[in-house]
Amino acid sequence: MGSGQNQLQLRPLTHLLMKSKMALNNKFTAEGIFCNLEKASACVNHDILLYKLELYGVTGTENVFYKSYLHTRYKRLVKNKNSSYSTLSYWAKIEHSVPHSFLLGPPLLLYTNDLPLIINNISIPIIFADDTSILFTNSNLTNYNKDIPTVFKLTNKFSPTKF
Repeated sequence: MGSGQNQLQLRPLTHLLMKSKMALNNKFTAEGIFCNLEKASACVNHDILLYKLELYGVTGTENVFYKSYLHTRYKRLVKNKNSSYSTLSYWAKIEHSVPHSFLLGPPLLLYTNDLPLIINNISIPIIFADDTSILFTNSNLTNYNKDIPTVFKLTNKFSPTKF
């Protein structure tokens, strides 16, 4: 496997496998929830994202770059594209969403995802762009059975899209 995007995608998977193996080797109960929050990137508010970037220390020239990247994006729709009577909508400014295909898209989405801060004391969240894995491990079955519904409730409360 080479470097770049493929290598980046393997890190969360490797982390998940290592944590699962460690739990099973210690005779813990282990279970995972695997989600693809496909529409999560469409829910990202640019102003909130820029605020969080500042909180994480992205200021100065870097912050100006992100503002320019986010605030200069527009879209329009094409109706009946394949017919001889296609029409175009007016251009509209994009105020929500982080482009998925662009290199900056997945890292920017991570800045808006507070899920690990909320559930990491009772589970192991592993996030890459819109792919979220939540691993539960516990040696105490009673605590284990309480943790799963708690994480579902918190995840639904704080996530941009619902599970």
